Amino acid sequence: MTPRKSTNERKVSTYTPFRKITSHIDPMVLYTFLSLLAISIVILAFQVSGKEDCSKGSILLSSQQNAKKHNSFTTGEVITFKADNTGKTRADISWDFGDSTDQAQGLQVYHAFNKAGSYTVTVRGGKCSWHQEVVVVNAIQDNVPLPSSDLFPVIEGPSETLAGRPVTFTNHSSNATKWQWRLLQNGAETHSGKSVVYTFSSPGERILTLIVNGDTSKMVTKHIQVFASQPARRNEHFEPMPFPEEPKPADNAAAAQPVPEKPKTPSISDDEFKFMLAQVIDKQKSAGDFSPFLCNNLNANVLLNDKDTDSFSHFCSRIRGKKRFKIELVNLIKDQNGCVKEIRIRYDKKFLGIF
Repeated sequence: MTPRKSTNERKVSTYTPFRKITSHIDPMVLYTFLSLLAISIVILAFQVSGKEDCSKGSILLSSQQNAKKHNSFTTGEVITFKADNTGKTRADISWDFGDSTDQAQGLQVYHAFNKAGSYTVTVRGGKCSWHQEVVVVNAIQDNVPLPSSDLFPVIEGPSETLAGRPVTFTNHSSNATKWQWRLLQNGAETHSGKSVVYTFSSPGERILTLIVNGDTSKMVTKHIQVFASQPARRNEHFEPMPFPEEPKPADNAAAAQPVPEKPKTPSISDDEFKFMLAQVIDKQKSAGDFSPFLCNNLNANVLLNDKDTDSFSHFCSRIRGKKRFKIELVNLIKDQNGCVKEIRIRYDKKFLGIF
C-alpha cells in the first residue's frame, strides 16, 4: 500500500485567467482577431487626425457698382470672388462658376456672367468645398450709373478696332501711382504702366479691366469689339498694250522676181488607176503613161495580195498582154503632194500561176 503524501508535498494548483476560453479557441484565430483590431484602431486614429474643419470658410462677393456683400448682379458685370476664413493659407483654391466656363485658381478671382439666371458658385480647397448662389439679371442701361473720374478710373481708348492693328488704352487718374491692366480671359497677363498697347489677332469681343492703386473694389472694365481686318489691295501692275507696228515697205527687187510654182500632180482615183491597169493588160497603155501620177517614180512599190512586192515598172511588164489576169481592187497611197508612193493590188488567186 502506497503511503499517503504529506501536506507539504501536495501539488499546489495555480489560477490562470481565460483558461477555460483559450482552451477551446485556436491560438492562431485569437492572434488574427487581435491584429485586425489593432489595424482598425490605427485607421480610425488616422482618419480622425486628418479630418479638416470646413465650417470656417465663406465666399465674399463684390463688384464695381456695389462694393457691399450681396449676391445679385447684372449680365456682363465683373464680379470679384474672394475665399475668406478658409482656416489656413491655401494655394489649392479652385473656383467653378456653374456656367460651363473654365475653372479659375486663386484666393481672389474675377468673373462676369453673360446670361441671366441663377448660378451656384463652388470653391474647393483641400477636402472642403463651399457654395454660394449668385443671381444674374439683365442689365438696364438707363439705371447703370456712369463711372465718375473722382470715384472710378476711366479707360481711355477706342471701343472698336480691327484685328492685327495695335491699339492703345490710357488712364489719366490724378492720384494714380499703380496700374494693373488685364484682359478678362484665361491665361491673360497683367500689365503695368499708365498706358498699355494690345494687338488682337482674331475678331470678337474683348473685356479689358483696370485696377488703380490696388483697389479692387473700384475695378473698371471696357468692352472692345474687334472686327476682321480687310486685306490690303495690291497695286496691280499695268502694262500698256504695244502700238501696232507699221508695215515695212516691200522690197521692189524681191517683188519683181516671181516665185516659181511647183508643178501640180494630177489627181487620179483608185478606180481610174484600176482602169488604166486594165488597159495595160490590153496593151493599150504602158508604165510610162503612169509617170505623172507617180511623180516620175516608176519604181514605186507594189504590194500584191498583201504578200508579194514588186516595182511598178516590172509589174506592168509582167501583166502586159495577160488577158486572164483579173484585178479586183486597187488602193493608192499618196504623199502630201499627191504623188503615188505605194500601190496595193488585189487580184484573183486562181490566176496566180501566170507569174
